[in-house]
Amino acid sequence: MIIPTIVDFVKLLLLVTIVSFILYKIFSPVREWIEKKYYFSWIKSVLILNFVSIFLFLLIFYFYFVFVGFTTAPIRDPSMEMDLFENLVRMLISAFRILVVSVILSMFLLFFELVASLFMKSKEVKSSKKSKTIQNNWVSQLVGVIIASAIFLVLILFVFDWAIMGLFIFIFYGSVNPLPLLMFI
Repeated sequence: MIIPTIVDFVKLLLLVTIVSFILYKIFSPVREWIEKKYYFSWIKSVLILNFVSIFLFLLIFYFYFVFVGFTTAPIRDPSMEMDLFENLVRMLISAFRILVVSVILSMFLLFFELVASLFMKSKEVKSSKKSKTIQNNWVSQLVGVIIASAIFLVLILFVFDWAIMGLFIFIFYGSVNPLPLLMFI
């Protein structure tokens, strides 16, 4: 039956839309501040904000799991442990991989922000109809986020279904070690 699939897609769309709309409302003033302070265009400020926020999120995400791995791993033979220099080199290489993924995801998310901005009305409001215009502005922003979220879900679920696992393997394993791929065989 196709009805349960459509219902599940709508539930997932609702979840992604709510998260995206909250993130939009949080990061929109930050983007405007970057645009005004540094005299950047809309696209430059979006790319910079995307890059910085994705990089920090992935870095925190990576170091959280590294910390959990260090604290919960069983004690090994000291001759098998990496020394401080090897750990620092591994962290630098991981930071570089996170940098590459942040650039890729920033460009990927720019498409969805452009799609959402096509459906959002201008922020200029007339003083006589201020409350109604602000309400219409929120509705147009929500419509833009819903459409961008729907396109995102269709692309991630049906076209680039390998992307999330591929980025995870690239960040944590660097595509050097074939071990993560052997888990699926």
